[in-house]
Amino acid sequence: MRKTSNVVLVLLGMFLVGFIAAMTVIFCVKGSVPDTLIQYTLGAGGVEALLLAGIKISKVMRGEQENA
Repeated sequence: MRKTSNVVLVLLGMFLVGFIAAMTVIFCVKGSVPDTLIQYTLGAGGVEALLLAGIKISKVMRGEQENA
């Protein structure tokens, strides 16, 4: 059984790899990158990761057991 948090993290990782590759291509073609877009995109990814960590920490503190 796949845990939702693992699926979200995998999707987030795939998106970030694609985003970084696209920004690299844009830099090679144009000679510059959209700094604001990068800042907000990576910031949103960080917020998502922090929220998932908070959910995990709260489950551990409440003593919830994961189904094996």
